[in-house]
Amino acid sequence: MTTISIKEDTRKHLLKIAADLQRQQGRRVDFDATIKHLIHFFEHQKKDIASWESFTTPEPGLDFDELYQLLIQERLKDNG
Repeated sequence: MTTISIKEDTRKHLLKIAADLQRQQGRRVDFDATIKHLIHFFEHQKKDIASWESFTTPEPGLDFDELYQLLIQERLKDNG
């Protein structure tokens, strides 16, 4: 086991997160489990952001305005 130094306000925030996790899980949660949860959350968010950026990156050679007009035309067909 390793000891880490954190500021008092950080410890209080970590304690609040641990308390929320305890309420959700219905069991005792220590700081190690809380930090693991935060790491998992961070890594998951990073994957989601990478997926979003990949999804929203324009394709080379395609004209946005032309595609947008095509989308509008298709939506009008769907609605009417």
